[in-house]
Amino acid sequence: MLIIISGSAGVGKNTIITEILNKNENIKLMQTCTTRQPRHTDGDMHNPYIYVTREEFENKIKNGELFEHEEIHQNFYGMLKSSVDEIKKRENHYIKDIGVLGQINLKRALKNKVEVLSIFLTAPKEELIKRLKARGDHDIDLRISRMEFELSYAKNYDYIIENINKEKTLKKIEALIKKHEKMEQKKFNKRV
Repeated sequence: MLIIISGSAGVGKNTIITEILNKNENIKLMQTCTTRQPRHTDGDMHNPYIYVTREEFENKIKNGELFEHEEIHQNFYGMLKSSVDEIKKRENHYIKDIGVLGQINLKRALKNKVEVLSIFLTAPKEELIKRLKARGDHDIDLRISRMEFELSYAKNYDYIIENINKEKTLKKIEALIKKHEKMEQKKFNKRV
């Protein structure tokens, strides 16, 4: 199963993903290549990124190494084809923070190959601004300006969850994971 978590900057995607990974040994993090600079919080054991230069990223595009890529907030993000191949084996569950355009491509590519659970996290604009300031983000206007674009894609997700209370959000997501594990077992006759 692939669990996709998306939402606007500051909505808590990486916090939620880290909590899920800490509580579930059977879920692995799927990393993304990016040209963005690391944040101080990226040093933990669940770092979602493989940092590359813009030139390295462009070479990955030219060499056909990326399944998909997108420019977000003046940085490039892309998923390796090898990561998608790993998901298709259905040996583990994977979780991924991915942009709204990448979600469409990935869900389409994995249809009938693996169970995909897609969740879009939201929070009020004022709350997002507060969180972005708290983490020392300097591009708040840029990040908030993308919010409307991202929200327009929320209808493409299986579930939309407002992430105001982390514990409540985690309980909802964990229940959805269990539900989709059962669906995956039925759909693919997978034994656990």
